[in-house]
Amino acid sequence: MSDLMDRMLDLNYVDRRIVRGKLRLQEVTREVAAQEKRVEEAREAARKIELAIKDKAFSADRMNMEIRTAEAEAADQERKLKNIKNQREFKIVSDRIRDLKIRVDEHESNVLANMTDLDKLREDMAAVYNTIGEEDLKLTSVKQKAQDEINEIRAKHAALLEERKAAVSKVEAVDGSAYHAYDLALKRTKGDPLAEMSMDGICQSCFRRQNTNIINMVHIGEDVKNCKCQGCGRILYVKEKKNEEE
Repeated sequence: MSDLMDRMLDLNYVDRRIVRGKLRLQEVTREVAAQEKRVEEAREAARKIELAIKDKAFSADRMNMEIRTAEAEAADQERKLKNIKNQREFKIVSDRIRDLKIRVDEHESNVLANMTDLDKLREDMAAVYNTIGEEDLKLTSVKQKAQDEINEIRAKHAALLEERKAAVSKVEAVDGSAYHAYDLALKRTKGDPLAEMSMDGICQSCFRRQNTNIINMVHIGEDVKNCKCQGCGRILYVKEKKNEEE
């Protein structure tokens, strides 16, 4: 392996760590967002239960009002019934009283069922409030850990940028055009510009076999910037046999 490729591998090692740091920053941001979503989902569940409780309470009030109205009318009809002498009118009033009492019974049954539903909803609300509290605590913890990790990554990133400058200088000191080729491959492959080639000419990144010309160029170790994989475009290199045995 040429001295130039050794220097490019050293640069690649730095770039890999830089990329890992950037990816981890994205993961940390997603972790915080995911926890925020869980908190919001719990709060949304609480809002739905609150609306359901209000609807049930409103329905119960309406049915209680209808019960009182029906009971009052039934009482009036019973007083009227005492003074009726006509059999036909007596039947009409009696039927009306019966219908009113049936309506009262139905409403009372509905009110009892409504109260059961309200009790269940209040239990659900208590459970959701408990979940909100737990998820809020988790969010505080996740945010703190995320911020600590972000600070650490940024500190390392600053140091890596300095290390990269030195690594770039070492590559350019041998061949400035080789660094240009490396930089283009770095951008195209999003941080993974180099790929090992097997002794029989297969790129270990995309597993494409290279033509004889590329294989010879890579083995010779000269004109590194043109030793590009015909599949993925990464700059190819081979390890020395001694290194492979080690």
